[in-house]
Amino acid sequence: MTAIQEPTAKPKPLYFQDPFTDLMFLLTLCKHAFEGSEIAECYSAAAQIQEGDVRSSRDAWSTLAEKVEALAISAEAKGHRVSARQSYLRAVTYCRNILWSFRASDPAYRATLEKSRALFKRFARLSEPPIEVVEIPYEGTVLPAYFLRPDASGKKRPTVIIGDNASEELYYWVGPPAMERGYNALLVDLPGVGLNSFNGLPFRFDTEVPVKAVIDYLCARSDVDSSRIAIYGGGEGGGYMVTRAAAYDHRIAACVADPLVFDMEPIAPLIIEHVLPGSDSVKETLASNAGTVMPIIWGLSNPETIKKMKVDPHEITCPVLALNDSHDYPELLQQARAAAATIANKNAVIRVFTPEDGGNYRQVDNFGLKHRTMFDWLDDVLNMSTK
Repeated sequence: MTAIQEPTAKPKPLYFQDPFTDLMFLLTLCKHAFEGSEIAECYSAAAQIQEGDVRSSRDAWSTLAEKVEALAISAEAKGHRVSARQSYLRAVTYCRNILWSFRASDPAYRATLEKSRALFKRFARLSEPPIEVVEIPYEGTVLPAYFLRPDASGKKRPTVIIGDNASEELYYWVGPPAMERGYNALLVDLPGVGLNSFNGLPFRFDTEVPVKAVIDYLCARSDVDSSRIAIYGGGEGGGYMVTRAAAYDHRIAACVADPLVFDMEPIAPLIIEHVLPGSDSVKETLASNAGTVMPIIWGLSNPETIKKMKVDPHEITCPVLALNDSHDYPELLQQARAAAATIANKNAVIRVFTPEDGGNYRQVDNFGLKHRTMFDWLDDVLNMSTK
């Protein structure tokens, strides 16, 4: 088990003084590594944004999203599939940046989510091989998802599940790095995530229930190695979701928690302070708008639900990789340490990234390091080199 370091000071701003606006801009730039943004386009939009002005942010990203979508449509009409595919994906990124200009209760928030989903489906259709748009049966309805595979051979492969945010966003977190290493990836909107909260599927604390439905679906596919299904969760809510699921569904062969959270009650009040500073502002800001969304997707709007968001790490039998940022607050590091000492067979590894590795939230400023760390570990525990 890796020694746990003390949290460090947060990094200096990249472009904006507001921490949330700056983090979202950094994340947008980092998507360039997966053809999800162009640096010049991003800086052009940023130059149109007035610090603290929500409307200017909405207008800047809306203008860019519309421009890039038009490029995609034109390229597709002319038969330029690669250019069209790349442009559709960038349009998804810029469209999703518009989301933080609305509160979750604003009809425009849902409309923007739906628009980003429509754009991603166009990108998916043009991908090689095409990304499958799938619906996972779940309690009389379905969970929307995307199934990504390295090729169309139909070969049984290990598969990584992710479901803690809208699937269009999660593409960057596991999609390309999984496929280039020979893994399938399933991007799924679990209850509360994406459009599910608008469609009568709110977050539920017993995350093992929807995850069971997801694994049932995967096990029925001929191109999935059911003995090598892994799960990844990012952010405090995602870390809880996968930790809980791994404790209850032992078909999960490996779990990556970024960070590991087994008791949400002491963590929930700290999320706003550390992840969304300024979200409690009386004035509307991008952070205050985001502060209306995160409680919905991570189940943090109901104190009684939060009290139920607990799991005994001793019930986890699969290998676990816990990832922590250099500036994670002490309570997160303490839960990682406590869980690692409790998990069955002590089969847990803690990786604390250093400031030199990249100091931003969930390693968004060094996605490559995150991916090398988690997939090299998955390669080892799933015996990728021998199969």
